[in-house]
Amino acid sequence: MIKAAFFDVDGTLLSHNSKSIPDSAKKALQAMREKGIQLFLATGRGKSEINRLPVKDLTFDGYVTLNGQICLDSEKKLSYGIPLQGKSLENVLDIFCKKETPFILVEEERLYINFINDEVVEAQKDISTPLPQIREYEGDPVYMAIGFFTEDQTEAWENKLPDCTITRWNPKGVDIIAKGGSKAAGVARIAGMHGWDVSEIIAFGDGENDIEMMQYAGIGVAMGNAEEPVKAIADYVTTDIDQDGIWNAAKQYGLL
Repeated sequence: MIKAAFFDVDGTLLSHNSKSIPDSAKKALQAMREKGIQLFLATGRGKSEINRLPVKDLTFDGYVTLNGQICLDSEKKLSYGIPLQGKSLENVLDIFCKKETPFILVEEERLYINFINDEVVEAQKDISTPLPQIREYEGDPVYMAIGFFTEDQTEAWENKLPDCTITRWNPKGVDIIAKGGSKAAGVARIAGMHGWDVSEIIAFGDGENDIEMMQYAGIGVAMGNAEEPVKAIADYVTTDIDQDGIWNAAKQYGLL
């Protein structure tokens, strides 16, 4: 029996075609809640972004943010956080301060960038997100970095950041967190707090940073608009986000 459902945001709950959450997805979440299933966001975004997106108007029992680096309770208060430390932080800050490649630093309450170029503008537009403020690093804990470089440059950046995990969310953008971090780790921590077995968890996603979470969950659902590697590991591929994907998957598994 499913006791908890974890949802990615971009391309899973939030359509970048309509810039909104489909009504069918809202109805599915409400029906799942009425069946006693607890609902969680599991996203690469941070609290400041969640608070300005349409998902802010939905009720969740908790939040796995920044790809598992920060977990929040139902009131969006910090449950636990794993900031970048040691060599991983040192390398990220070195790149940020050199200002040769656009890098965003993400803290608990804010995010900011070292400089903006065309790649940043295009990538942020793709996810319906305004350009971040340009700031200098002031010494507060950093939980994630966002780098802007193309797929053919990924291996070179992995060599530059050996103590970090890099996952791509856009042809021009990646999330960078401490090695070993992932949405799956955040979901596992929440499951442990509640005493849930993995068989009691369903996870929905569409991007590279959802793969480990979907593999961890008892049921991993890929949206019809998901990337091919995500579909390849899914237990079930539902329809597109704009074609009632969440509703159809929930119906498939008797969650309505």
